[in-house]
Amino acid sequence: MSLSARQIEQFDRDGFVVAGPVVSPHELEALRAAYDRIFAATEKPSSYRNLGEREGGQSVGAVLQIIDMYALDDAFKQQLFKSDITGMVQTLMHTADVRLYHDQALFKPALHGDEVPWHQDNGYWKFKPANAISLWMALDDADEENGCMRFVPGSHKAGEAGHQRAGEYIAQIKADADESLAVPVPLPAGSAVFHHCQTLHNTQPNRSMRQRRAWVRHFVAGDVMQGDQSMEGRLKV
Repeated sequence: MSLSARQIEQFDRDGFVVAGPVVSPHELEALRAAYDRIFAATEKPSSYRNLGEREGGQSVGAVLQIIDMYALDDAFKQQLFKSDITGMVQTLMHTADVRLYHDQALFKPALHGDEVPWHQDNGYWKFKPANAISLWMALDDADEENGCMRFVPGSHKAGEAGHQRAGEYIAQIKADADESLAVPVPLPAGSAVFHHCQTLHNTQPNRSMRQRRAWVRHFVAGDVMQGDQSMEGRLKV
């Protein structure tokens, strides 16, 4: 598995590109089983939270998050550094020195999955230089009804957007984006899309009868700084 010259060109131009299927059917089933077990456990991991939570503990929907799934089950750990994935990451980032920043599960339950407002990932991370990409993988078929990814093409070239707290959300920020430019990227289960850390993106609420499970890996170049912190201690791919 590798990226074509056209895919590389699209990523550089638009700030995102579909990688296609990145796991086998057998691997997909193993990831789904592990994902469901972790989210259904009575005792949740310390990183578990609902990104849909508002002030006062209220929420109208749920975007359930768990960080570093790879540390919780081998099904995820085995996927981290597959050579075909790391090769694509290094190609898109134009460096061989790539680290794992973290991974995260983002689960939108059927009927009441909440939105994730428009933002750049680097609005949270503040990496300098902004050399990081994410691989967003669908564990269920993802479309506009249940909350697939949506991007503003080329927005990564405009630099850092101004972010502010997203209304009453406790843990989310938002940036201004022109909805008319939004490009939805539906994906079949097992497929994934790369996006740059400065590409504006969002996901809409899931009001469908179908759940939307996703797993995201975030990669950062080894020479990047986050404030006064280097990436030296991060796992190298």
